[in-house]
This record gives sequence, C-alpha cells and structure tokens, in this order.
Amino acid sequence: MSDEEKTIDSIRAAVKTERGKDKLLSPDPRRKKYVTELLLAFASRKISFAALTKLDQKKIKQVAEMGHVKLRHGRTNEARRIFEVLTFLDHRNYFHHLALGGTYQKLKRYVDAIYQFSEALKLSPGNINALVNRGEVFLRHKNYRKAAEDFREAILLDKSGKDRFSNRARSLVVAIKRSLARDKEFKSLEAQGKLPPKRKAISPLKLVRPVRR
Repeated sequence: MSDEEKTIDSIRAAVKTERGKDKLLSPDPRRKKYVTELLLAFASRKISFAALTKLDQKKIKQVAEMGHVKLRHGRTNEARRIFEVLTFLDHRNYFHHLALGGTYQKLKRYVDAIYQFSEALKLSPGNINALVNRGEVFLRHKNYRKAAEDFREAILLDKSGKDRFSNRARSLVVAIKRSLARDKEFKSLEAQGKLPPKRKAISPLKLVRPVRR
C-alpha cells in the first residue's frame, strides 16, 4: 500500500461511525469532515490529484509512454507538455519528475531540470538516473563539486557496476580529472612563461559518449 493510500485510509477511518459505516456518501456531518481532511491532505501535497480523483493509473502510464515516444522522436515540446501535465496530476510519482527533468535538460532549461531531478530524488532517494542527469547539468555549468558529489553517489549505489548511468558517471569523473589536469598543466606552463600554442578548451561532457535515455 502506497503512502497516499495509507493517508486516505486513515482519514476515512477517522470518520467512520461505531458501526464502521464509511461516511463518504452519507449526509452526516462526518462526511464533510472526511472531504475537508482529504482536501487538506491534497493541499499539503500528501496525496496527489490523481489519488484524490481516483484517476486510472494504467491510463496515466499510457500517457507517460506516449511522452517518451515523442521525446525519442525529437518532439521535445510535445513531450514537455505531457510530462508537465503528469507532474501536476501525480506529483508523487518520481518517474514523471525524472522524465520532465530530462525533457527540460534537452530544451536547455537547466534550472528547471535540476529542480525536477531533485524532486525525483526526494521521492526516490538514490535514484541513479536522476543523480547522473543532475550531475551533468552541474558539470555543464562548471559546478565541479556538486557534479562530483552526484557522480560519486551514483557510482557507490551501483554495486554490480552494470548500470549504464553509473558507468557514464565513471566516465565523466575520469574526463573531469583529465580536464582539471590539463588546466593545471596549462597554468603551470603559463607561470613559467612556457605557454604552448593556444588551444580550445574541451568540455568533459564532449569527451564521453552520451547515454541513450
């Protein structure tokens, strides 16, 4: 039983009569109490709109799959609209936040992407996919410390060493180290007045083949 179902059941149980009859459809004042507490749970984000209205989860999953198909075929804005609706309807589903974060990442809306990946991690702590994607965004903005923290956690979580996202994190860590070593060498030569021919800086992200999402 999910946390949302437990919350709804606890509210329902609180307004039952001594005979145990559910008051949801009863004219009794307790019905009003049940509905009020249910709405308060929704307002405080303890339950989602999908749980409140009892939306069909199979249909929600079908819509999510449709969004992924559009994303794979480059119809990014259409996918974005789908995942934005899904995160509203079912904000307690980490997968919707993860998909929306990936879509924002493709659209270069990096602040929004980080927010969505962080929301996914709140609902699914230790999600390797979210950690690596968020780390990539930090890396793109040269926030090496936060990027390294996310990559390190993703690598440690993958005990088998077979997860494709954690393996990408391993490759990116190696690329970062090489990039930092190049920068250190350049600064050392600059201090000695022995600068080599000027070369274009290469982002660590360009040194690693992107993982297929």
